[in-house]
Amino acid sequence: MAERRHGYLGQSLGASPSDNRLRRSAFSLPRNDSGRSGDRSRRAGGSLMSLNIQHLRDGFASEATGIDLRQSQDDATKEALYKTFAERSVLVIRDQKLDPAEFLDVSRIFGSPMLQSLEQFRVPECPMVGFISSRDKGTSGKKITRGSNWHTDHSHTETPPRATILHAVTLPSQGGDTQFASMHLIYDALSKEQQTLMDQINCLHIWMSRRCPRPMPPAEDGFDPRYWHPLVRTNPDTGRKAIYMNTARIDEFQGVDLEEGFDMLDLLMDMADKPDFEYRHKWEDGDVVIWDNRAILHQANGDYGDEYRYLYRIIIEGEPVLNANGEKLGEAA
Repeated sequence: MAERRHGYLGQSLGASPSDNRLRRSAFSLPRNDSGRSGDRSRRAGGSLMSLNIQHLRDGFASEATGIDLRQSQDDATKEALYKTFAERSVLVIRDQKLDPAEFLDVSRIFGSPMLQSLEQFRVPECPMVGFISSRDKGTSGKKITRGSNWHTDHSHTETPPRATILHAVTLPSQGGDTQFASMHLIYDALSKEQQTLMDQINCLHIWMSRRCPRPMPPAEDGFDPRYWHPLVRTNPDTGRKAIYMNTARIDEFQGVDLEEGFDMLDLLMDMADKPDFEYRHKWEDGDVVIWDNRAILHQANGDYGDEYRYLYRIIIEGEPVLNANGEKLGEAA
């Protein structure tokens, strides 16, 4: 499928990161790094004039209000939403009430939706939409909290998804937060020496890594994808570098030996746990949350006892992974 391109970005994927900065459009994001404030009123329609965007913390994560995603959105509004997603890595859109078909339509603002790989996690009446439920069960038949460790989605595939989108349908009375760590900010916080070393490292991503030897789901038995991806990847939308890692998937390294490689991952995971690099999302009814898998680690929290939690989920097709030099790798093992 053809790669989604946005004319306002003015990107050349072969250009250096310094040349690949987002060009500012007529729409300018308001600066408010102090937290959420301003107009939270609900406005109908799909006009850019009603869209209000506020930053949730320094460095990444923003929220949009004043928009009804059930309505058709004009091109300027779609562009503003994608631009915020690209620049801020996590975008929260408040106060929505979407059925699966409407949610699927909204997801196309951010790219082409992918089919959920496991059929048991698809919404029957709209199979392109998946779901996350507190009643989900693993291969053992026991209840599980899916995604309850820092990870990026489907990193063991050749072109991992660009984005993941969740829509809150039913929430517990407390708990169930989703945490996000900015791997852009973590990369920027490294020393120049550390950056230079990590820029040259590749990691083998597989399903059953030595640190997470879980069985393959029955539906995928015999399917064992293995792909090398760079530890540092360049975001094609912005030219920014980010650490690209998934400790549950990484099994081997190129550029460092095994022990040094895993020590490096442990260092990076320690950084992901620090508040300097984290946004913790406390879900509200109707939230739609979009995050950039190219620049974000996320994890779920199952701290809500036996209460019910149900969200729609869509993943967006990715593009070839670019290394620190903006070059394609995508090498199968």
